[in-house]
Amino acid sequence: MKDLVPSAKIGVSELKGQVGTQPRVWIKNEAARVGLAETLSTYVMMAFGLGSVAQVVTGQGAFGQYISINIAFGLAVAMGTYVGGKVSGMSADPLKCVDLTCSSPAADRVLISFPGAHMNGAVSFTMCVFGRLTWKMLPLYICAQLLGSFLASGTIYAIYYEAIHNYCGGNLTVTGPKPTAGIFATYPAPYLSLVAGFVDQVFGTAMLLLCVMALSDQKNKPPPAGSEPVIVGLLVMLIGMSLGSNSGYAINPTRDIAPRFFTAIAGWGFEVFRAGNCWWWVPLVAPLIGGVLGAGVYKAFVELHHPHPSEQNRVLGEDVHIPLVKRV
Repeated sequence: MKDLVPSAKIGVSELKGQVGTQPRVWIKNEAARVGLAETLSTYVMMAFGLGSVAQVVTGQGAFGQYISINIAFGLAVAMGTYVGGKVSGMSADPLKCVDLTCSSPAADRVLISFPGAHMNGAVSFTMCVFGRLTWKMLPLYICAQLLGSFLASGTIYAIYYEAIHNYCGGNLTVTGPKPTAGIFATYPAPYLSLVAGFVDQVFGTAMLLLCVMALSDQKNKPPPAGSEPVIVGLLVMLIGMSLGSNSGYAINPTRDIAPRFFTAIAGWGFEVFRAGNCWWWVPLVAPLIGGVLGAGVYKAFVELHHPHPSEQNRVLGEDVHIPLVKRV
């Protein structure tokens, strides 16, 4: 026991040194920290994503094609998620039992939120519906996403201002031979009806949230820690490559409505709301429905059928032993 005393003292001194070097937390209010992180992560995602569209449109195919937009938006989602990290992708309540073999009732209430930032109003709304985010936090997430999307739209417009005006001759239009409003918000293809477009957005967002629920399900096959943003980015890229041609795969109400407002005041006018038979409300409403449906399908088909840890241990013939620490 005497030999343990010096090492214990060294450990305490080292711990004090580590605590002393920890960075100061400038903002202690959790809501403020979440709002800032969600705003920045959404800004990063939208700046990269909208920038890729602007480059393809104004370059008339010389600097990329549709596939480059899919790849760019997927990488943009990954980078935004990394930026938000664990600050923005918070769960509803602190976990009281992190050991999944624990028989405490808290083990049945393990809440895993979206890995990193939300950056998507449909994701935040769905997390609230399924109890993974408190409803009082929803307005904060939505406002942060709207602000980040709006600021990113303004940034990309400023960066590509001359390119946009050179491309369209200074005539900012929503439709026609050289439309440019589609750089910022989504619009339906000429053949697409409102009903078909609504179904398109519901299904696309349902697939997004179904897969997000699977990725965040710790009782299933979650990706390795730290790789979740990349996997989610690949998921968004996959949706764009398979479900994007009808209406630009908004699958995100805040991503679409904020840039649409920006274009309305930046020179495109309120035609951005009238175009496509008043298409603007479809990417605003349909993703909310689709997100809940997709997450509900995963929960009904997979999540509700996970065996309890104690039952799983009995099936595997394993016994859970709680080691007793002998007091010295």
